[in-house]
Amino acid sequence: MGLGMRAIGRFRWVGERSRWWLEVGLWAAGIGLISSLPYGAGYLAVGPERRFMGFAFNVSDHIQYFAWWRAFQRSFLAPNLLTPEPTPPTYFNLLWWLLARVSRIAGLGYEATYQGLRALSILLVVAVLFLLYRRVASASSRARAMLALALLGSGFAWLHPLVKRLQAAVPVPSLMAPYVPSIAEPNTFFSAIAYPHFLIALASIAAILLLAVEGMAAGRWRASVGAGLLALSLSLHHTYDLLTIGAVLGGLILWRMAMSRSVPWRWIAHAALVMGMAAPGAFYMTWLTWQDPTWREVLAQFVNAGVFTPPPFQLFLLLGLPFLLALIGLGDPRRWRAWTPAEAWMGVWFLAHLPLAYLPLSFQIHLLNGWQIPIAYWAVRGIERWAQRWPALTFPRAMRWALILSLPANLYLLGWRVLDLSRRLPPYTLHRDEVAALDWVAEHGCEGGVVMAPEAVGAFVPMWTGCRAFLAHWTGTLRFFERREQTRVFYSPAMGEAERRVLVQRYGITYVIVGADRERADGWMGEIPWLVPVFQRPNAKVLAVRMDLSRPHPDGPR
Repeated sequence: MGLGMRAIGRFRWVGERSRWWLEVGLWAAGIGLISSLPYGAGYLAVGPERRFMGFAFNVSDHIQYFAWWRAFQRSFLAPNLLTPEPTPPTYFNLLWWLLARVSRIAGLGYEATYQGLRALSILLVVAVLFLLYRRVASASSRARAMLALALLGSGFAWLHPLVKRLQAAVPVPSLMAPYVPSIAEPNTFFSAIAYPHFLIALASIAAILLLAVEGMAAGRWRASVGAGLLALSLSLHHTYDLLTIGAVLGGLILWRMAMSRSVPWRWIAHAALVMGMAAPGAFYMTWLTWQDPTWREVLAQFVNAGVFTPPPFQLFLLLGLPFLLALIGLGDPRRWRAWTPAEAWMGVWFLAHLPLAYLPLSFQIHLLNGWQIPIAYWAVRGIERWAQRWPALTFPRAMRWALILSLPANLYLLGWRVLDLSRRLPPYTLHRDEVAALDWVAEHGCEGGVVMAPEAVGAFVPMWTGCRAFLAHWTGTLRFFERREQTRVFYSPAMGEAERRVLVQRYGITYVIVGADRERADGWMGEIPWLVPVFQRPNAKVLAVRMDLSRPHPDGPR
């Protein structure tokens, strides 16, 4: 009888785990397929003359990541290839180093690597969030509802294009800055489209806190060690998210101290272990951005994006209905003293993000990543409170409406990316002759020098060729605005030959790429004898810098 009962129990356990994995797989497959629609539009709409470059949004940041990826294929540390100044290899990023190792072994190019990262990140975040909500929810139905809101919930960003349309007819004030609708950090679905590394960080934050809270509450050192190892890995690829980890763990210790009226030394010891294990990575990144002159300037140029956490009203519009429901779920602060441990964890996490989002740091906006997790928890609790007050409004019906009303911003973002990529504009696409020019430089090398190219093409020089670019990225290119202006003038008749010669010699430029927009440059190029054509196509060419014309270039024009 006992054996039979154990067999039945094991059968049920296996069945539950199978259903769990099936749900995770369906969620991941659904989000993966829908979030791939912009990429399908990009590849299908590109036409025979242009090439879709494989990114659905924010090309400039992705070429930075893949410049690291290319450098990590050759060495453990990466130099900064996004600037003309030679820099020593001092930078390490665990995520892109691992991707470089795997792609090199598997023989994968950057596009296959990127889509593989998207698929993996979606699966990871769905699985980890499912585990987390099963831990804190009162029932499996509530855990599924929380997961749905965390994955699909979005704000009122759809108001931005609506107001823009209205402004053409009536003087309606703008509700939000233009960059606000495209903030992806607290939007899991938009991150699935455009920022898979945000999802890796999101899954890491959730897993670290899940293990750390278990270690603190139950005294399980194994869980805390696991959280510490994950925190160490997070410190080596998304370091600033350690601020979120520290804020939540510190807030939980303060809550415990207030409830027990004593110092929770065990909780402090477990939290110290987690943060202490992450410290080496955090110290390395701090040293790099404070002591290394190149990376100190790179971090300082973060302000070039002009993107910060929006002011409170615009932040509310960004977070939208789930945030409003979460405030309802939190309820009267006087009742917070009666929180269960799970409620305390989710409550402290929710409350910690508001001060984090406005820390006086250039990267403050990234600290919004992870807020959607406690927002979804408390939003479902808010829906429960509504359903209890109005019996005719059942929880399933209220939940369906909450999801429906939370989707429009994501539908707008999805449609926007599909439409934008269908236009085949740079830098999302390049002319195939420009890509061929990049291929030529990658094949022949840049002789340790720098490649000058128009901004849309130059952005791809580091990741495509492994060469240093004169102008590539708003943060990575030192003195970015100065370099942008120098590039603009270099390709115009306004700069004389003597000035060009000084610029070329000062920065060690060895190749000049002329792209599809070559009409302005063709006039003066033929008059400069030390710019020798080594690759020519109707819409792009590569010019080699040869100051000593007595020594012909071995490759010659092609």
